[in-house]
Amino acid sequence: MFIDFSKFMLSKDYESSNIAIVSIPYDETSSFKPGSREGGLSIRRVSWGLESYSPELERDLNDINFCDLGDLDLYGSQEEKFKMIKEAVKSILSDGRKVISLGGEHSITYPIVEAYKEFYKDLVVIQFDAHCDLRDEYLGNPLSHACVMRRIYEINKEIMQFGIRSGDKEEWNFAKKHNIYLKRRLLSEEDIKHIKELNKPIYLTIDIDVLDPAYAPGTGTPEPCGFSSRELFNSLYMLKEVSDKIVGFDVVEVSPPNDVNDITSITAAKIVRELLLMIGIE
Repeated sequence: MFIDFSKFMLSKDYESSNIAIVSIPYDETSSFKPGSREGGLSIRRVSWGLESYSPELERDLNDINFCDLGDLDLYGSQEEKFKMIKEAVKSILSDGRKVISLGGEHSITYPIVEAYKEFYKDLVVIQFDAHCDLRDEYLGNPLSHACVMRRIYEINKEIMQFGIRSGDKEEWNFAKKHNIYLKRRLLSEEDIKHIKELNKPIYLTIDIDVLDPAYAPGTGTPEPCGFSSRELFNSLYMLKEVSDKIVGFDVVEVSPPNDVNDITSITAAKIVRELLLMIGIE
């Protein structure tokens, strides 16, 4: 099921782990620049340039029991591939482990959340992204990466969207009509208070294009007027207050062929490290 490439730094074997990393090399619905299928491999490769210790969190990867399963081996139609993604995630969750997924384009989050819903009925999905991703269909495909949060909303009404600055009129109207928690800014203390009041398991999905293209050029659909790396990390660190509720996350839309000197992959690797350290110590 998995193709074992170079490992994320310091990962352990599956049996001794409580968190599993898997990358999903899929970018068939990319609407502008393809290449995110190579994201997971690139994030692994550059991760060796990072220290295992986070001075911000005062934690070390040596103290985390996690493993890296490599790339998921996908084949067939989009529907068949999505079924394979869902079943792979379900298998890991069935073994009592949290799942960290590396994209791949954002459409992969839908089958991942489908799997999570079978284990966590009361789930809140928190999205960091430049785009609403609330289209009903795009280019005739309801499973496009431009539709991922619309599909997720249909199976999980509790979604929170941050950093959003792009979308067509239909998407903004849909968000208003359904009172979706959509913010053009990043997290605030008010948001953390709301998340605490919800008191539900949290799944995070981070589209790297939430960052301004100056900080993350290696992505499929870059959108100007975004956030700096520091602003995003400060926002993610606010989730320390609810880290015990985070049951999994993904980092998607890293596209190495469009990157400059690996800066997008390196930023993604640090995001993975920091969130892994946040959720990995029980």
